[in-house]
Amino acid sequence: MAGLAVEAAACPTGERPACDFTGAMMIIGRRTAMVAIGLSREAATLTVSQMTGLAPEELSEEDLADGVAELINIIAGSGKSGLVGTDEHYRITLPFVMVGQNRYTLYKNKAADRCLRVFAGDVNLILEIAYLEGEP
Repeated sequence: MAGLAVEAAACPTGERPACDFTGAMMIIGRRTAMVAIGLSREAATLTVSQMTGLAPEELSEEDLADGVAELINIIAGSGKSGLVGTDEHYRITLPFVMVGQNRYTLYKNKAADRCLRVFAGDVNLILEIAYLEGEP
């Protein structure tokens, strides 16, 4: 991720990780899912700075939101391209970003199906996948 060594660990059961920026996309096919990433403001600033080559103090709020949108687009697009040559056919929506302090995502009547904490240097990113419809 952004030129850094990456480690990942499962989120503790029942945890609702809080973040300041959430980038999300819908994945639509045999199953419908939302894939989302969550970052603190500091993590978003470091990540977008690495992605763009701009100094952290040069980044505006809009730059951070746009960078988080691009990051989730890269992640979801990579997942979709990993299915090329299989019987699975999925579409992905445009990315969207929610900005606000100390927020978490609530999936009504269920928990996220996958939740990983991804560590890259000083960046702590939350990756969640929630299947919203369709059979496994």
